[in-house]
Amino acid sequence: MFLTIDETAYDDAHQRDCARVSALLSGPGPHSRASVADQLKMTSTATSHVVSDLTERGLVKERPGTKMGRGRPPVEIGLNFQRLGASVIHISSRTLLGFLLDLGGTTLEHRAVEIPADADNAVMADAMRQLVKWLIAQCPAGMIHMGTSVAVPGVVDVKARTWLITSRWPKVRNLDIGSALASATPVATVCRHLDAELDARTTQESAYRSGNTLLMHWGWGIGLSCSIAGQPFLQNGGPFGEIGHWRFNALSERECDCGNHGCLETGAALWALLPRLRELWPDLSDEEELLAGQLAGLPLVDVPEVTEAIKLMARSLTNVCRLLFPSRVIVTGPFVANEDVWQAFTSAFKTEGLIGSLELPTLIADKFSQDYVIHGACLPLLNAGLETFIRQNKRAA
Repeated sequence: MFLTIDETAYDDAHQRDCARVSALLSGPGPHSRASVADQLKMTSTATSHVVSDLTERGLVKERPGTKMGRGRPPVEIGLNFQRLGASVIHISSRTLLGFLLDLGGTTLEHRAVEIPADADNAVMADAMRQLVKWLIAQCPAGMIHMGTSVAVPGVVDVKARTWLITSRWPKVRNLDIGSALASATPVATVCRHLDAELDARTTQESAYRSGNTLLMHWGWGIGLSCSIAGQPFLQNGGPFGEIGHWRFNALSERECDCGNHGCLETGAALWALLPRLRELWPDLSDEEELLAGQLAGLPLVDVPEVTEAIKLMARSLTNVCRLLFPSRVIVTGPFVANEDVWQAFTSAFKTEGLIGSLELPTLIADKFSQDYVIHGACLPLLNAGLETFIRQNKRAA
């Protein structure tokens, strides 16, 4: 995971140089003072000043390099990734997954906490607080914990740090996560898990930085995220992409956990389909990553409820494409792990068509990976934490 410190955010020249050096050292090495000076076009004096400062503060480590020929081996420098850390809470089915990460994005500790389906705001808030406190207690000696990022599904107001609605826990409504975690962590941020995942994918795949990219998840819930030329569609972090709560006349008799009737999720989401699927295959898991492997070889297209879900999902996605006109759509979730379902879905999508001669976007079926969510949620927090760490030093150049 590469840090992306914005050096223009600093007024002080020495702090800008500290940010530039830190960002460079977070990437592939090896590095030395001479190579840093060369790559960043800094003087040897300025480079030595920065490296000495960051070494004194424990952010940079120096060690002997590999000896090449005669003379002393060069001194290599690198970031001490365990100087700073952050925690992430990610939701999987009805489980809180907590992770402690260092500055390099390496997971140092993790814990899973099951939350009952009837949990309310108080139960959820207390579980999050206890999980964060446990993660912070696992920080290695010398690590500064910079804060916690909570990646949640459902409808969320990112700016207000409020979790509005989630189908996983119907009694959790308008949960102020920022206030709930204020006593447990120095900083608390909230993001939509799909936005975090798409941000991480965009960072790692340069092809996703051109045109519009949609990420649609078809699993326990149904939602999407969008980026334009690699940048989030909504910069202010407001609610977006909850197509799972689009309403269909054909589903009007079905009650959704959101309180309405006829939502897409009532006919296509995992929470709605799983009871029927378990009548046929009782051992199916409700953990999406495990379930993907289980569903891969099953004759799902022979199940009428799944066939209906495929048609609903294809039409919903086509309508989204008529609004946002993406270049590509990444579809994740346990259902698309089944080749027959994927083929039926892509066929239905093509049959729906777009407008006139406009071409449909490329569809990409991909396995969901929680690593994308974790890194996407944590990277902004680590970047901000490193910026704060650098600003704490008022040393002049």
